[in-house]
Amino acid sequence: MVRRIRTLGLGALVLFGLAAGPAKADPSSAVFIGVAAGAAVAAGEIFQTPQPDAKRAFIIGGGGGFDVIARDNVAGSYQFEYRPNWQIWRGKPMIGMFGTTDGGVAAYFGIGYDLHITKNIVVNLNTAVTLYNAAKGKHLGSFAVLRSGIEMGWRFEDASRLMVSVHHMSHGAVFDDKNPGTEVVAVTYAVPVENLAKLFGR
Repeated sequence: MVRRIRTLGLGALVLFGLAAGPAKADPSSAVFIGVAAGAAVAAGEIFQTPQPDAKRAFIIGGGGGFDVIARDNVAGSYQFEYRPNWQIWRGKPMIGMFGTTDGGVAAYFGIGYDLHITKNIVVNLNTAVTLYNAAKGKHLGSFAVLRSGIEMGWRFEDASRLMVSVHHMSHGAVFDDKNPGTEVVAVTYAVPVENLAKLFGR
């Protein structure tokens, strides 16, 4: 029963992210992310796959491209994120920020879910409430949006990760009729905080 409730809760997060797809734009990217995220959650919950990094905290940095699918206001992007050494059920909280070369900035808080395909191949799906200021970049019709995405990459022996991510951002026409949505594609590197402590002799 607990597993069913947990699965339904995580599934609801995925559906919420999917529902926030663009109202007037091609929703294919949001559908892809939603389906992939739902499959990952279902697989992890049904098979109770191992989560070796459940008690590890991570610092994450990376960069990529903003609005790379619609290409209305293409820009470079960068991001920084922290994930603590504890979980809510099997989901790990996350807090971060990103910016664009157009001057856009955002801060977000959400939850991510790891699915370890093999010892080294890991998929992470996540969704986060995001506060976004477009500056000279693409306006999404609201200061508050939902950022939902999927990451996939390689987990090294020291638990660090090199990942490729795709995130969709929009507000689902909740706050305004204007809801173009956007996608951010990035390459990120996640370093366990314990590795940094060893590096500095602590």
